[in-house]
Amino acid sequence: MKQHERRKQSTDKLINAYLELAAEQGVSALTFDNIGLRAGYSRNLAFQKFGSKGGLLTAVINHLHELMSERRKKQDLDSLTGLEGLLLYCDVHIAALDKSADMKAYFILMSEAIADMSEMSEQFVASHKRSATELMRLIRLGREDGSIRKGVTVDMAAQLIGTQLIGISAQYLIEPAFSLKRARKELHLMIRSAYGSGQEAAASRKSAVAVAGH
Repeated sequence: MKQHERRKQSTDKLINAYLELAAEQGVSALTFDNIGLRAGYSRNLAFQKFGSKGGLLTAVINHLHELMSERRKKQDLDSLTGLEGLLLYCDVHIAALDKSADMKAYFILMSEAIADMSEMSEQFVASHKRSATELMRLIRLGREDGSIRKGVTVDMAAQLIGTQLIGISAQYLIEPAFSLKRARKELHLMIRSAYGSGQEAAASRKSAVAVAGH
């Protein structure tokens, strides 16, 4: 294995260890000692790579954004209308809540940052702005291709959709019996009703049903 491949492998293992510990044991478990041990490395390596817990959190957030982007691209996001893209965005988010610990860890970390009013909250603000940027891109695309009404306010619509996803995530975190399947269906109806132009068939040609597995 080449040196850059070893570096990437160790970075990925440390990030995955961080997410696993957060999802399983909460924020209190996120020490460099625990992260290094879970990843199979020393505490020093984790510190050397990221410099601080803030640096590690930044790397984790970037990793999650890239992961979600890759999942959307695998579902042919670029071939979809703007409205279909919005629905796919929501489906990939909800599927991640249901099928992996990554998103659970993210919202555990976010909740801790809010509760403690810590500096970490700024990193989550930046993260949500990054998500809003992608949602705004899809809304603009929809206004251009006719799938979304021209009068929709791009930035506010993006923020409201993002807020719905945060709320669904938080509810699922505190109530695991909360039905993601029903929430997904209702969210689709809300987005179509609030922003759809009515020019598309109710059943989209590239429905993300298969993505969510519901």
